[in-house]
Amino acid sequence: MNDIMTKPRRRLKWLVFTSILITVGLIWVYSQQAKATGTQWQELAPGLDYTTLDLNPGTLHAFKIDLMQNRLGLVSPSEPSTAKEMAIDTHALVMTNAGFFTPAGEPLGLRINEGKIVSPLKSISWWGIFYLQNNTPAISSLSNFKLSNNIDFAVQAGPRLLVNKNIPHLKEGADNRTAIGYNTANKVILIVTEDAQLTTLDLAKILVKPEKNGGLGCLYALNLDGGSSSQVYAEVGNFTLDVPNYRPVADGLAVFAK
Repeated sequence: MNDIMTKPRRRLKWLVFTSILITVGLIWVYSQQAKATGTQWQELAPGLDYTTLDLNPGTLHAFKIDLMQNRLGLVSPSEPSTAKEMAIDTHALVMTNAGFFTPAGEPLGLRINEGKIVSPLKSISWWGIFYLQNNTPAISSLSNFKLSNNIDFAVQAGPRLLVNKNIPHLKEGADNRTAIGYNTANKVILIVTEDAQLTTLDLAKILVKPEKNGGLGCLYALNLDGGSSSQVYAEVGNFTLDVPNYRPVADGLAVFAK
């Protein structure tokens, strides 16, 4: 009699144990899938990471830059040039196009490189300024910006895409994009799209979305020159990225190792 009652109990215990194992396994698989949906970064060099996001159509290329190990610089050639040419000439790790410029190839808006003003501030209300002060990134509106002797780097363009994680009113219009921003850890995020038709609003949504959800986790961001100007060249060890465009640009935004 005891044996007859024991067998169903053993079977029940086994079924409960098996169910627990299956549940734990499913939870683990789900957690791994959840992790996989987050943005995955590839380390190219100390303080320099790279990732891509599928835009369907097109691709977004992004670099995460630690300013303790790398520095930003502006490259101003004697005549309009490509990101690839400027990167090779200066041995930059990464080179993108910078801000807007005139048909004659003159930069439009503030440019500061190594503490020196290369191009003066332009009074356009909807433009913003990305700058480095005491090796700390910041993005300001024109009305709140103040020139200072301890600003090492600056580029003026627009519009601002993120203001303390808030998306301002942005106009419609889709094209390739170049943008710069930074996250809560003060790491600079530099992006260029390839074969994409992206509005500034769509770009802002990608930039503000947390990394764990597949975004770039930016706090502030600024739109740079885009469209036919958007281009990037990177050569770091065995890694090479070449996204050209048919339009030479007035200056380049570069990443150098310190």
